[in-house]
Amino acid sequence: MLANVWTRLKSRYDGKLAGRLQAGLPLICRAWLLLSLGAVLMRTIFSPGAWMPASMLTTLALAAPAIVLLAVLRYYQPSAFFAQPPTRLARLGRWRQLDNLSARDFQQYGTAGLLTMLLGGLLLNVPVRAAEFLVAMPIPRPDAPSWYLTFYGLMLIDLALLCSCYAGLVGLAVRKVPHFPRLLVATWLLDIAAQLVIGGTMAAVSNVPASVMGQLPNLLHGNIEKVGISVAIWLPYLLLSQRVNLTFRHRIPAYSFKNLKRS
Repeated sequence: MLANVWTRLKSRYDGKLAGRLQAGLPLICRAWLLLSLGAVLMRTIFSPGAWMPASMLTTLALAAPAIVLLAVLRYYQPSAFFAQPPTRLARLGRWRQLDNLSARDFQQYGTAGLLTMLLGGLLLNVPVRAAEFLVAMPIPRPDAPSWYLTFYGLMLIDLALLCSCYAGLVGLAVRKVPHFPRLLVATWLLDIAAQLVIGGTMAAVSNVPASVMGQLPNLLHGNIEKVGISVAIWLPYLLLSQRVNLTFRHRIPAYSFKNLKRS
């Protein structure tokens, strides 16, 4: 009896949390646009002689994740139905395929539970990376050395591209687009590749101070380790979770229905 009460309370709480996250995404995006503008303004003030075009590009890079997320939410409507990809990549386990309507009949269909934690982590990744960038990278001056302009440009592209990908993935998940799991894996691989490209490019740039080249591997390895931790935690969940398989792959375990309840 206590187990049933706990299950009901947990289901209700998880559903409310997921609903609040989804409903609050547009407000979060607008708040981030204002916050990023203020953050760049403060960084410009504390970067003597900052180059104004660089400040504008930094503002655009920080604003890009919110713009991408709003665009995804606008493009994919909550009531839309999506076809499954023709090629199935997640093949672990034995599953029974459902049609789009039948999948929605189950209580575990949706982005509640651990999936909400995953989406919250993807969202949190945006301000964390932005803060790390603004603290570590002063906005360049017009007379900045070429190596720093190259370094700043690479890190700015990395910030805009990866944060936009992670924010866009949140939009795909709350709209229950079937490609979400595989695109998340692709983004992890892109994140790792970006760190390798930055390291290789900077190694080929001349006149980089030895102190910078000494610290750069630690920075890039730290970013790769963060991605590795995310992969180790969440990849098994993406492959085996009944909620993920039901919501994005429209399938349920072939022989076990005890944890699945119809709405």
